[in-house]
Amino acid sequence: MERHRTNKPHGGGDDGGPLRGVRIVDLSRVLAGPFCTMILGDLGAEIIKVEIPGQGDDTRQWGPPFIGGESAYFLSVNRNKKSITLNLKNSKARQIIRELVKLSDVFVENFRPGVTKELGVDYETLKLVNPRLVYCSISGFGQEGPYRDRPAYDIVMQAMGGFMGITGTPEGEPVRIGMAITDLCAGLYATVAILSALIRCGKTGQFIDIALFDSTISLMTYMAGYYFASGSIPARMGSAHPTIVPYQAFGTKDRRHVIVAVGNDKLWHLFCDAMGLGDLKEDARFARNADRVGNREELIEKLNSVFLSRNRDEWVRS
Repeated sequence: MERHRTNKPHGGGDDGGPLRGVRIVDLSRVLAGPFCTMILGDLGAEIIKVEIPGQGDDTRQWGPPFIGGESAYFLSVNRNKKSITLNLKNSKARQIIRELVKLSDVFVENFRPGVTKELGVDYETLKLVNPRLVYCSISGFGQEGPYRDRPAYDIVMQAMGGFMGITGTPEGEPVRIGMAITDLCAGLYATVAILSALIRCGKTGQFIDIALFDSTISLMTYMAGYYFASGSIPARMGSAHPTIVPYQAFGTKDRRHVIVAVGNDKLWHLFCDAMGLGDLKEDARFARNADRVGNREELIEKLNSVFLSRNRDEWVRS
C-alpha cells in the first residue's frame, strides 16, 4: 500500500460539518464520482480515496496547467480527501478494502458495470461485511439495459442526451457545453441520493445506481417538454431562448456584446423605458411575451440596430 500526497482540508474535513463522523471509501476517478465525494467532504465527511498504484486518478495527468506537480483539473475536484493506492487485483488489497468498509458508511465507485464483481468489491459482497453500507455506483448507462457495457465520456452523453442538438448557432455544427455538465450533474444526483440514503437507511443499507445518460436526459426539462407539446424538435438558437423574447446576446458598435434578459411583460416595459424605445413599448405586436415570440425576427432586427448604435460600456452605464 502506497500513500499519495493528501490535499489540505478546505471547508468541512477537520473543521467538522454536518457529516462529521461519516466515512466514505471512494474508488471513483475522473469527474462525476470525485465531484460527489468532494461535496460530501466539504460537508465534513472523511473521504478515503483509493487510486491505481503508479498513476493514480486519470486526471492527475490532465494538464498543463499543473500546480506543485498536480494537475489543476485533479485539484479542482479532490480537496478534503485522504489518498491511498491499492491494486485491487491483489487479494491483500481487497482485504484492506473490506476492512475499510467495516468502519465506513458509504462506498462510491464508477467502474464499468460488472467490474466490481470481478474485483470482489461489488455491493452484494460488501454488504455482507457491512449491512448498513450505502453503496453508490456511477456509470454511463446504469447497471441494466442494452448500453450498460458501453464506455461513456461527457461529450458522448451531451450528444446522445440532446444537449448538442440545442447548443450552438443554427448554421453551425453541434457544440459541447463548455463544462462537463453530464458528469457534474451525475455527481450532484449521486450526492443527493447518498444524503437521502444516510437519512433513511438506518441498519438496512442501500444500493444507488446513477447513470450519466439518465442525468443528462433529466436536464432537458422544458426543452423535452416543448417537443412533447408540439412535436417539433428543438433547434440550436445561439444565445436566444425559444419561448422568451428578448433573451439573448446583442452585438454593439465596438464589436462586443450585451446580454438582455426580459423574463416578463413588466420587465419589457422597464426595458423599453430604459432604452428609450417608447415606440416598441406601445407596439401591439410586442405587447406580451407570446406576441414577441411570434414576431421574434422583426423585433430582434430592430433591437440589433439599436444596440449597434453605441459601444458596450455606454449601454452598460445607461
